[in-house]
Amino acid sequence: MTIVEIIKILSDTNRLRILNLLYGRELCVCELEYLLGISQSNLSKHLRLMSVLGFLESRRENKFAYYRINDVVLEEHPFLKTVFEIELKREDILMEELKKLGVYQKSELTCQNISALIQ
Repeated sequence: MTIVEIIKILSDTNRLRILNLLYGRELCVCELEYLLGISQSNLSKHLRLMSVLGFLESRRENKFAYYRINDVVLEEHPFLKTVFEIELKREDILMEELKKLGVYQKSELTCQNISALIQ
């Protein structure tokens, strides 16, 4: 993955929001949709782009698709650690979404419950 491709990925607010939640963890598409409040089609467009470029890895479990940041990308581009661990922490909306993620993780919601909520 080239630095130009990485910068293009990071230049979109929704992609930054997605990556902020995926940094250090794996989440299901329905969880991302729930946490970010964006449409499934918009979310899928961004996930597909980042996957095709190799920034994200995905796996399927039953009817659910899970995504995470490709560890190789983080290893090959160490500046990304600074972006995720320092720079993004300066953005209030991103910090609020991480708090929402923490509340979600402590709740009894599951992918099955969320799917029913967001439909």
